[in-house]
Amino acid sequence: MISGDTTATGAYAPIPSTFSRTSLRLGSWFQTRPLRARALAALAALFGAGYLVWRVLETSAGVDPWLFWPLFSAELFGYASFIIMVVETWSLPPTPRPPAHDVAVDIVIVTYDEDLDVVEPTIIGAIAVRGRTRVHLSDDGRRPEMRELAERHGIAYVTRDDNAHAKAGNINAVLPTLTGDLVLILDADHVASPDLLEAMTGYFVDDNIALVQSAHSFRNHNSVMHYESGRHEQSLFFDVLLPGRNRLESVFWCGSAAIIRLSALRAVGGIATVTSTEDFETSLLLQKAGYRIRYHNEHLVQGLAPDNLASYTVQRARWDEGTLSAFHWRLRMPFGRRLRLSQQVSYLGTLLHYLTPVQRLVYAFYVVLVGVFALIPVAMPGPAGVAFWAAWMLLSALSATALHRGVSGRVEGIRSLLLALEPHLRALPALVTRRPMRFQVTPKNEPDLGGWGAVRLLRLPLIMAVVLGLVLVARGIDSAIGALGGTGILPPLELSAFLVISVFSILDIVVALQLAVRAHRRRQYRRLWRFPVQLRAHVAGTTALCVDLHQGGASFIVARDVPELAQRLEFSVECRSITREATTARGTLTITSRTAVGASGATTRVGGAVEWHDERSRVAVIAHCYVVEPYLARMRAWTRSAPRLPVTITARLGDAMSTCIDVSIGGAAFLTPHGTWGLHDRVPIELQLATGESVLGDFQVRSIAPSTAGLVRVGGSAEWSHTAWLARYGAVVHSPGPRPVRVRQLSRQ
Repeated sequence: MISGDTTATGAYAPIPSTFSRTSLRLGSWFQTRPLRARALAALAALFGAGYLVWRVLETSAGVDPWLFWPLFSAELFGYASFIIMVVETWSLPPTPRPPAHDVAVDIVIVTYDEDLDVVEPTIIGAIAVRGRTRVHLSDDGRRPEMRELAERHGIAYVTRDDNAHAKAGNINAVLPTLTGDLVLILDADHVASPDLLEAMTGYFVDDNIALVQSAHSFRNHNSVMHYESGRHEQSLFFDVLLPGRNRLESVFWCGSAAIIRLSALRAVGGIATVTSTEDFETSLLLQKAGYRIRYHNEHLVQGLAPDNLASYTVQRARWDEGTLSAFHWRLRMPFGRRLRLSQQVSYLGTLLHYLTPVQRLVYAFYVVLVGVFALIPVAMPGPAGVAFWAAWMLLSALSATALHRGVSGRVEGIRSLLLALEPHLRALPALVTRRPMRFQVTPKNEPDLGGWGAVRLLRLPLIMAVVLGLVLVARGIDSAIGALGGTGILPPLELSAFLVISVFSILDIVVALQLAVRAHRRRQYRRLWRFPVQLRAHVAGTTALCVDLHQGGASFIVARDVPELAQRLEFSVECRSITREATTARGTLTITSRTAVGASGATTRVGGAVEWHDERSRVAVIAHCYVVEPYLARMRAWTRSAPRLPVTITARLGDAMSTCIDVSIGGAAFLTPHGTWGLHDRVPIELQLATGESVLGDFQVRSIAPSTAGLVRVGGSAEWSHTAWLARYGAVVHSPGPRPVRVRQLSRQ
């Protein structure tokens, strides 16, 4: 959770965190050293098994079974979770883009009560997706403004008379109207990348593939669940666990950003409605019917993460109760003979994840028993035994860090656990009861005012932290009195036992207090995330630079004397479309902030709300911010890490007939008879493929070197008109290179 006001220093490239260096340097070091990570994990697994055997044989003698076995069961629970994590993250195979499959695809955007500012960018992004598509807005809110929005953008509008089965019912209502071979389902806030179908439709050449899931990426990097720019609480799931689950055939639909084969969906009766997590339940039905589900490890969709703790709690409560209801003792949906053993093991790991808060409370309970009543649940083995326990704790934490590959650390894992502690625990009755659950949509585009209202949402971890703190303080005071020759009130306790409970307690106390302080201090007044940009602009007739932008506001760097007296300024900003066409958006800025820039104060940053002069300007800004910026940033990131494919393709570089000698998703190199271009020049390119197809691109020169036969080799980055053709010349693979991509981090203003 990022505290304080933050701003990105440049456009964020939505790529998996496992491909980029993060602030977790040790984990990032293992990104390109998988063999060392596996060796460490194997050592930890063997060491942990030995530790558990030692616990039973050497530390159970003479201990009350009611004290020994609950604690040992909690440790066994942790070891089982660790082993499943090792199995799932053992290997992350590269993600190739298979050649695109030319099929008709329906794009369904589901909405209920989201604002127009949330839904419209999703519509504009869906329209920009390349391929044979038809876009549908499926509105369970039956709102006239949504119908008008759909008509304005020329897409189909679908609604129904009731809200039965919530999101699942909403999707099922539109299914009979779909005529394509595949359906792409998007949540109301999930803006798709133009090349999504080019990346994912190729899987469906295999008739047994029913669903392909892609990552959920989030554009609002100041959300309550972000650790740093691009890395957040769900990064571990999407960037590490799901890629690993491809090997185990245990990937499941995550509700959005997935393409589904319509014939397979209809074969299992449509979207499942027994539980409120229709995605997980539908996945199980497809797998039990013999279909396969794959995960494509690219960030091709960007949505909204919960802005504040209240929204986060709503989201997690729905996920927790819905998922656990699938594990209800009568249903046991994730288990059964029609699922593979690897799938059942993986889903067992999902169940253990939701039960982890119970393990945490068991440990806290034992801290009280030991600290207050000196009830020792193990036959204390002395310093050597404590060292054995400490070595297991350290080795398991280090190997988890290695396998998480810089995506999540030990402290962040505890932070996430404490944030979700109360929603997890409140959802546990879903395992044994069948009470109806009210589907509540996660609030979006909300401010975060922090304060005590936010802190109250952390009441359970704070109560636990206070109890643990009081136990340590009481035991410390009592021990000090005894050391000074007095008589303590509490039963005597060995130092080794006190050290063990202190190590456990202090970490939880520190993390809980840190969460509370950050929650109290957070102040995010904007409803919409401002996209960091670097766009040429004119403000009040003078040249300026637009540095952040969205459909409702903007900020500019201008000469100091421009905004000194004015409250409203006319401006224009140069946007780009996905086809690289320049569009000028014009509007009026109502200034709400002025900040001097630089030591000299010669320039000023002005920002505020915007009124656009026409609909064309507003749509151009939405397309640039939500579609073009993340797409181009991702292409630039892949330029530095995606492997180049050797080719021989007739090309035109500017006005010179040339030969393209290698290509990648974000770059190319040419042999050309002359090199009249300079570094960083932008040059139009055209490739003539063997199929007769012409591919256009925008090329930026990065290197110029002499070659044989008087030719010049020119290399650089490329923005292609489309990317489907690349897979025909070799696998387009995304994987960590020897030097992982550096992504721009968030910095404090």
